[in-house]
Amino acid sequence: MSKPLGYFSLDVNNNALLRDMTESWGEGLEELTEADTLWLIARIAHEAWQQEQTKSAPSSEAKEVVDRLHELSYHEKQWLLQALTQ
Repeated sequence: MSKPLGYFSLDVNNNALLRDMTESWGEGLEELTEADTLWLIARIAHEAWQQEQTKSAPSSEAKEVVDRLHELSYHEKQWLLQALTQ
């Protein structure tokens, strides 16, 4: 079972977007498809990166990882996403 959004300090009661998301996909977004999940992660991460306060360019090491992502399997990419969010 997925954790409800409130577990992550997201206030569903005072945010219309979060409320709409839980109405569509459940309290823990458990009804979200894998495709929608990955698409949302990519879009949210891009927006968050653009809002990052230091405005630092990606390091050469990070750029190399992007250039080499083809070396990872689909599941390894998912596991890497989980590792990066810990």
